[in-house]
Amino acid sequence: MTNNDQAAKETIINVVKEMIQEETDISSLTVRQIADRAGVGIGLINYYFKSKNNLVSSVVGEMMAVMASEYFRQESSSDLDPAAKLKTMLKEMYAFGQKYEKYVNYLITHTLLEGDMGASLMLIPKLKDIFPSKNEFELRTISLQILLPIQVTSLNPGSFRLYSGVDLRDVSQRDKFIDTLVDNVLAADPL
Repeated sequence: MTNNDQAAKETIINVVKEMIQEETDISSLTVRQIADRAGVGIGLINYYFKSKNNLVSSVVGEMMAVMASEYFRQESSSDLDPAAKLKTMLKEMYAFGQKYEKYVNYLITHTLLEGDMGASLMLIPKLKDIFPSKNEFELRTISLQILLPIQVTSLNPGSFRLYSGVDLRDVSQRDKFIDTLVDNVLAADPL
């Protein structure tokens, strides 16, 4: 990839980030709008990303990964135990998800339908601290046991409220849900 190609790709990504931060309605977001704002042709977006879905999912995923890595840097000096650090990270990521709900729901739907398990990899460093004797496969399985319920419930918090009585839009109830979920998975000493 030439420097011009890389610069064009970065411009496209930055434009989508800006549109997300401006809370542009995802359902009305078009490749043409992105291309016009980035000053590139539609074909270039399709060449790099294949579809609007892939582009938006990639950008939201990158934003969440950056947030997670910033969290890891900040919390490295924290005195919290590893389980509390994991819970705090999940709560912060859920708050991000609520702020950009339409985009994160779009990302979750896209990743679940595509079978992308990459998001669960963000939890592995924390799980290694909690379960130092577990192998990679075991840690990945535990990560899915924690992340999938969070992803599924965030897609339709209204249905989850009817099912559980927990209002995920209420921070204290959402935090209690995350604490309970993590505690249950960790107490079961999965695998």
